[in-house]
Amino acid sequence: MTEESRTYRRALRVTIIVIVAMAVIAVPVGLLVAGGAGVLAAEIGVAVAALAGLTTQIAMVVAHQKPPHLMAAYIGGSWLAKMLIIIVALLVLQGVEGFEKEIFAGFAVVGILATLAVDFSVIRKARIPYVDGGS
Repeated sequence: MTEESRTYRRALRVTIIVIVAMAVIAVPVGLLVAGGAGVLAAEIGVAVAALAGLTTQIAMVVAHQKPPHLMAAYIGGSWLAKMLIIIVALLVLQGVEGFEKEIFAGFAVVGILATLAVDFSVIRKARIPYVDGGS
């Protein structure tokens, strides 16, 4: 397994841990702020953050050893798919009566920022060479 592969897998593992921790935190926060509706909104926000963070990471784990045009297709396709799902989810949730939009938005934004922080941190610490010494 290459250093690049280990790095992408490490980012995926850490992001899963962060998402699970956020899901655990979302229950009492949502309950305290808005009862059952708050818990539902907070958990949906965490799910959106998980979708946003994990989709690209999974695509990178799968595609990093593919030819550049296929890797770009995987990454671009995963990005497009997650954007479409998020837009549809936001449109559906917009019409739900009693949905706690503020709690949802708070957990979604914090979760997405947390997954980006994980990506940045893991990639920054990685020792991936820029050139292949054998070429």
